Amino acid sequence: MNLLLAAAIGLVAMIQAGTPAPEIGSGDVIRVVVAGQTTMSGEFEVDSEGTIAYPILGKVKAAGFTTSALEKKLVTLLSEGYLKKPDVSVTVKEFRSRRVFVTGELGKPGPYALKGDRTLLTLMSDIGSLQPDIGHEVIIVRPPQSDSGDVPSETQAMGTLPNEVPGSQVIRLNLKELLSGNPAKNVELEPGDTVYFPKAANVYVMGNVAKPGAIRFQEGMTVFQALTLAGGVTDKGSQKVKVIRVVNGKQTEIKAKPTDLLQPEDTIRVPERFF
Repeated sequence: MNLLLAAAIGLVAMIQAGTPAPEIGSGDVIRVVVAGQTTMSGEFEVDSEGTIAYPILGKVKAAGFTTSALEKKLVTLLSEGYLKKPDVSVTVKEFRSRRVFVTGELGKPGPYALKGDRTLLTLMSDIGSLQPDIGHEVIIVRPPQSDSGDVPSETQAMGTLPNEVPGSQVIRLNLKELLSGNPAKNVELEPGDTVYFPKAANVYVMGNVAKPGAIRFQEGMTVFQALTLAGGVTDKGSQKVKVIRVVNGKQTEIKAKPTDLLQPEDTIRVPERFF
């Protein structure tokens, strides 16, 4: 999976169009490049006062500026007796003032600072290996307001997902598609997001099959595929297979065709045939 992740990061390098540029905050690490001026280029951490210690200029206010606004500010300051028409580029290496919370089936859960592009794949390159029991999707729980960049407290959770509260936006992404390099799945994260990697779900095959029991759910799994993994229907089994599914909190029994798609935690019941 790590190889797939590395390939996906190489294939996908984008920020979603139309998203407002974030402002720089205290603790962030920015990279300044001045063309032809190595002594004026480098990485700078924004201090608690919101400033960076910049060569020649001294303390320069950076917090509250976007990268483009800070570029213009540095061009103006450097043009005042230091350089003629300076070419300045400012990027954010790490948004330490803007964090997300990562939890689930992974080795290093906890708060993480957003990197410059703030994308999900870039975050995944930081969190390390995923656990073998990881499921088929990654879920982003976005609080109603996430402008502050604070990590939500798990004690405030009120929904079925980690840190879900009334009004939260829930974004579900197929993990396989994300790792394959699908740019539509490489979403841009926002401060305060909770990124949840749930444990793999199961489907259950019961009744007249060779190997009844739990089967690991896979996105796109059909009734036929699950029955095959369960060893197939026995001689005593009926072809009138039913799927038991919880819908709106109520258990519902559905007549199933072999091509029907399954959902996580479905139960397939194969009754005994009577003739």
